[in-house]
Amino acid sequence: MPSKSYSVRIAAKSPEVSSEQVVQLLDAFLASPAELGPDPGAGDRTLRLSLDADQVKTGAKAVGEAEAVFLRRLIASNVQVPAEGAVTQESEPTPKALVLKGSLKLRQEQIRPLISLVDAGQSFALRRVFRLPPEPEVLQAAAYTEVEKDQLSAASVELVNRRAPKWLVENADVIGFLSTFSSIELQKIERLKALAEHYHATQQASKRAAAPPAQEPTPGIVGGVQ
Repeated sequence: MPSKSYSVRIAAKSPEVSSEQVVQLLDAFLASPAELGPDPGAGDRTLRLSLDADQVKTGAKAVGEAEAVFLRRLIASNVQVPAEGAVTQESEPTPKALVLKGSLKLRQEQIRPLISLVDAGQSFALRRVFRLPPEPEVLQAAAYTEVEKDQLSAASVELVNRRAPKWLVENADVIGFLSTFSSIELQKIERLKALAEHYHATQQASKRAAAPPAQEPTPGIVGGVQ
C-alpha cells in the first residue's frame, strides 16, 4: 500500500497521537463509516503521520473534506482534542474567523486551477531571472510537481474554508462557479494540447515518409564538371 506523510495541525494541548493509532482509526472508519464530530480547528501543534494514501483519500472523499481536515475530524472523534481557541477561565473569548460550510465549501479540485496559474507565473519568472530557455528539462525543473500541487491545493482549501474573509463568504457561490469552470476549461485545454502534439507528430512523420530519397552524387562528377 502506498504510504504518504501527512501534516495535521491540532490544538497545542491535544494528547500525542501516533501513526499506528490513526491507522487503526482509519481502518475502523472505512470498515464501518460513522458520522464524525465537527472539526475542532487547526491549532499550533502539528502531527506528522505516515498513512496509506488511498485510504486517506477514500475517507476524505466520503466526508467531503480536505484530507487534513478529515484526519483532524477522525482524530477528534476518537481522542479528546480541545477545540482551538476554546474559552477558558484564564483566557478571553476571541472572535472567530468566518467559516465556509456545506455547499459553499471550496474543494481541492476547485483550487487546483489557481495553483496551476501561480505555477505558470512563477515558472516563467524563474526562467527569466536565470535566463534559461524553455527547454523541456528546464520547464520540468521550474514547475511544481503533481504532489506539490496536491499539497498546495489541500493547504489552500483548508485555509480558505477555515479563515474566509467576509467578501469571500458573501461571494462563495460565484467563486466556486468560476473555480469549477476554470478547472473544466484547463482540463479541456490539456486534452486538446495532447491531441495537437500527437497530430503534429503524425504529420511530420507522414511528410518524412513521403519525401523522395536524397540522390547520391555521380562518382567522378563534382559541381557538374567531369
